[in-house]
Order: sequence, then structure tokens, then C-alpha cells
Amino acid sequence: MNTLRLTLATAATALLLSLGNLGHAQVIGSYDNFDCFNDTGETAEGFEIDVEDVASTDLTREFPSNFSSTPWVIRYGLPVVTTYDWTVNPPDPQHSFDAGHKGVLITWAASWNGTQWIAAYGSQPFGATVSGNGTPFVKKPTYTNGDSCWYYGLGNAYPSSGCDHFGISFGAGVAPGRISYHWKIPDPSNVGNLINGASEASLPASPSLAPLPGQPGVVHAVAEAPENPEPQYGPAYWVKVTTLYGAQDAVLDNLQKANVKQVKTKKVVSWGFLQRPPANDPQAVEHEDVEDDAIPANNVQVTKQYEYYAYKGAYDSGTHEALCGIVAVGLSGDCTKPYAKTYTVQDPETGLTITVKGGDFGGYLGAHLNAYNVQ
Repeated sequence: MNTLRLTLATAATALLLSLGNLGHAQVIGSYDNFDCFNDTGETAEGFEIDVEDVASTDLTREFPSNFSSTPWVIRYGLPVVTTYDWTVNPPDPQHSFDAGHKGVLITWAASWNGTQWIAAYGSQPFGATVSGNGTPFVKKPTYTNGDSCWYYGLGNAYPSSGCDHFGISFGAGVAPGRISYHWKIPDPSNVGNLINGASEASLPASPSLAPLPGQPGVVHAVAEAPENPEPQYGPAYWVKVTTLYGAQDAVLDNLQKANVKQVKTKKVVSWGFLQRPPANDPQAVEHEDVEDDAIPANNVQVTKQYEYYAYKGAYDSGTHEALCGIVAVGLSGDCTKPYAKTYTVQDPETGLTITVKGGDFGGYLGAHLNAYNVQ
């Protein structure tokens, strides 16, 4: 009786943008909204979502297009959608990873007026409060609920929060390829031009939620670290997962943390660990967070919030593999949650002892709020 009705990956009011690597899931539309913190070290003047192997007609919404009368809900207003085709000619250097693909770029950006960058809604809507004309870099930002980095979410705190809220949605049956996020920063060699930040934005792409084959009413949820083209292990992340169940269908406009209607089922909180192995080592093991959620009787949705933190524990100096899984002094080694106590480990490459401060989750990167409805 439990059959796929709608798969949602979302994080705030409205539209949500499908950033999950959902190409292998059988879904009826996919959506995701998310908060992302500026990690470039400077004021960013925009944000880009790059989606391979789709056409612009596959997009159904780009946040905040659902707020047609109030596009000022984020400082940049509506984005520009640009198609590309690099199946014959090579891409520009910023998009070298897209070689051999067609796709779309969804870009939120300030504009250059000859003197300075101007965000369309950089001074809206709180009177004397001025948000500035870009997303500031904040070294130690304040946590959000995963759907707050916009005027409706943070109010007067939004201008200086160091984060912004983005999103898109795809039509039914669309299977996107690789999705990547980049902050846009001023080009130091070309005044008035924006370029991608040196690395992908820290927030991993949205997790995918899909039915577990042969098990009606069980949702298979997978969260992964970003793609890693490097010959070493990629960046590592702690992810805090909060799972709740609801007796009503998840609705896009209600998928804010405070609005999701839950039954009395006790919420489940777990920790996971994410890290991609070297691209050239097929034997290396990927660390991902995989959960199979059996939706309790009389419930029709599972809602999962993923909060991401940069791993600040020990790394192997040779391979860059995180050492959370080894047996540390006085502790059982695992990657199930951040260590609460300070511990020491030995670097396999050098033999040197590394001391890691307990309770340090690392910098908060942002969050996704995902939901899955069954019938």
C-alpha cells in the first residue's frame, strides 16, 4: 500500500532546489532549499549552482521565484539561468570539470555599477538596516535552523549573518548529473567581473531519499561528501541527522523546521561521517551516511534534517584520510560521532602523535531539510 508519491528534498519555505545526487532514484520531482555560509574568506557577490546533464526546461523553479511579489527575500533576488554545451568545445577554465557535458548554471549575483557591486535588494526591507551588497565572510557564524538565511528567516540578523539561502526544483523524471556549488567573488584581474571561488562551497550536495526496493514504507536515505577528483581523500565532514515522522504529507511551503507537523513519535538524532576517497583508487572506501527509515504505522512522511560541520580531527598526512576510525588512546575508535574528550592518535605516515581537542565539531557549514511522502 505504501507507494512512492512524492520525493522532496527541501529546507525552507518554498521552492526548493534539487541539489541532491538524485540521478539514480526513481522520483516524482525533486526539490531542495538550503542555507550556505560564505567560506571564501572575503565578501562574496553571488552564488552559482552548476548542474550537468540537464536542460533549462528541466528546471521548474529557482528560489525565490515562488515569492513573485517579494523577490527581495534574499539580497540577490532572482537568479539567471544559463545553458552550456561543452560536448565539443572545451569549457572555460572555471568550469573545466564540466568538460564533455551539457548543463545549466543558476547564478545569483550582484551587478557592477562602474564603482561598486550592487545587490538588487541589498538594502531591503528593514528601513535603516542595510545588508550590504554581497554576502559577508563571518569567521564564526551563528548557527541557523537550516532554513533561515533570508529576510523572513533571520530578519534584522540576516545582513551580517554570513550566509544566504538558495534553491531550485526539477520536473518529474529529471535525473541530474553532477551538481556543484560555488560562491562568486570579484575577479582581481578583471574589475567588474565575477569568478568562482577557488574551491567548491563547503556545504555537501543534498542527500537523496528514495524507496527501498522490495520494502514498501522504507525510505533509503544517503548523504555523501562532495565529488573528489583529487588523488588524496577529500574534505571530511561530521553530519548531525535528526529524523522525525509525520502524519500529514510534507508540503513545500511548510517545510521549514518550525512548521513541519510531527506526530508524537520521538525524534531520532544520530551522527554520521562523510569523506570521499581518492578518485584514482577504486579500492578505497567511501564514508557516507546511509539510513533506512521504516515509516511507523499511521504516518505518511519522514523528515530528515542534515546539519554539516567541517571535520577538525586528525588526518593521515600522506593520504589525507581522516583518522576518526582508528583506536585512539583511551577511546574506542569509530566515526559514529565527534569525540567528546581530547584524544591522541599516531599519524601512519610520519609516526608522530597528533592531539585532537574533544568536543570540537568543526565549523558549521549549513543544513539541508529533506522529506519523503508515501501513500
